[in-house]
Amino acid sequence: MRRIEVRFISVRIFLTAALFLALALLLSAFAADGRSAAEAQESGASLRPGAVFGMSNDPTNNEVVAFSRGADGLLTPAGSFPTGGTGSGTIEDSANGLILANRSGESSPNNLQGTAKFLFATNAGSDSVSVFRVEPDGLELVDVEPSNGQRPTSVTVSKGVVYVMNSGGFMCSGTEGPPNITGFRLDGRGELTPIPGSTRPLSGAPLYGCNQVSFNKSGDVVIVTQQQADIIDTFIVNKDGTLDGPTPQQSTGNGPFGFAFTQRGQLVTTENFGAAPGQGGAASYDIEKDGTLTPLSPTVRNGQSDTCWVVITDDNRYAYTASFGDDGAISSYRVEPDGNLALLNGQEDTTGPGTADSTLSGDSKYLYVRNSNRNTISVFRVENDGGLTRIQEVQSGAPSGGALGIAAK
Repeated sequence: MRRIEVRFISVRIFLTAALFLALALLLSAFAADGRSAAEAQESGASLRPGAVFGMSNDPTNNEVVAFSRGADGLLTPAGSFPTGGTGSGTIEDSANGLILANRSGESSPNNLQGTAKFLFATNAGSDSVSVFRVEPDGLELVDVEPSNGQRPTSVTVSKGVVYVMNSGGFMCSGTEGPPNITGFRLDGRGELTPIPGSTRPLSGAPLYGCNQVSFNKSGDVVIVTQQQADIIDTFIVNKDGTLDGPTPQQSTGNGPFGFAFTQRGQLVTTENFGAAPGQGGAASYDIEKDGTLTPLSPTVRNGQSDTCWVVITDDNRYAYTASFGDDGAISSYRVEPDGNLALLNGQEDTTGPGTADSTLSGDSKYLYVRNSNRNTISVFRVENDGGLTRIQEVQSGAPSGGALGIAAK
């Protein structure tokens, strides 16, 4: 098992140089084709009725790249917006590095509260987190705060409290410092205030491999996945915003990575099995009030490699996973009312090697999948039977290379 995990890390390191070059090419392309917020407004591009956002993770000037989303799901570039920090320029092996939310909770990639007033961006290079206010014609930077750790790569919001996951080093290795999560108060303007005593360590030492931090749907439990340790940490949220924990729990399969929640509050995780060929899958759990995870569906394999990201439609009927390896397959699952999973199609479509992160539109009618090798965002229409129909592939300005995160409204 550990031999597989070492191979997994080496594959990602091998790809980093190529992906960093791809990022440089992307930024050059966007300099030519991208637009400022003012230009986007003058041309009629608007973030209404919807929008898609990706982050460049540029090590010199991190930016959020915006796309206007039409009612038909199609994307139009709508400008780029500096975060006030820097990225790492490398793959970070994380989910939810970029999220949409209001003070009540997240709306993308996890759609738990509906409306999106703020966009949160992690700056892995400058160890900070940025908050934008989402306006009809662009993004307004409201606040940039130190993350109280090294290499922040994931963020979550619920009930006016924000938690940031600091990975502690390249691909959550802990080489720059021990991984942790740390909390902030979020006010109505979008400004952050650190919560004293909120910083908590993770339990996976010495392996870690931390990938995502998220509040559960009710906001009383914080969850962190650690793929190299095969552990899911849970923390209980106190009234003052601090946490009790971690309580480490073994995942049902190897390599728990990205995760999402049903509207009933059940947890659905991906499992990448150390990038072993054809072994990727998904699993589901009930979350008890004390943070205990009760398995529902142990690993349901999809036949793909390095399955890392998952999103769930708002009607709770379908889940879609994205796999980094092989052809970059998108797999579909049926989600039963009791939280059990059933594979529908192991390969609904592909975006090529390097598929990395995905999100659904606010109405769950369209799926947006980022590919870090090809500098693209692929757009799919979600059919009534759960199938996917590709309708667009955006090149210029798409988040790519070492880019981090994608969110939609």
